[in-house]
Amino acid sequence: MNQFNDSFERCINDPLFLDQFYEVFLSSSDEISGMFTDTDMGTQKAMLMTSLVYMSRAHKGSLASIAEKHNKHNLNINPYLYALWLDSLIAAAKSIDPLFDDMTERLWRETLQQGIDFMVSQYD
Repeated sequence: MNQFNDSFERCINDPLFLDQFYEVFLSSSDEISGMFTDTDMGTQKAMLMTSLVYMSRAHKGSLASIAEKHNKHNLNINPYLYALWLDSLIAAAKSIDPLFDDMTERLWRETLQQGIDFMVSQYD
């Protein structure tokens, strides 16, 4: 877990990380880019940073309000989009963290999947 935490810290402390993430994420799907058309990206990046901390800690209590906001009754973020979200995070982390390797990627995926699973479980 230390390897994930170290990589996560290197990424979130780099001011280019979130820009890189959104560049990859928004280009991953027309559906996704359409969702962000009128979004204040400064505010969005701040919210993402908070969400990433909760997701990295699988803090379900804190994720509950985020999951509710993203469920089908509110923002209606379809569960299949979380795979693109995670792949985009991994791509951004690879580009930012000079120590990112296959093991680090596996740890990122395992750690964040717990939060994704919770988000998906709250969709309906």
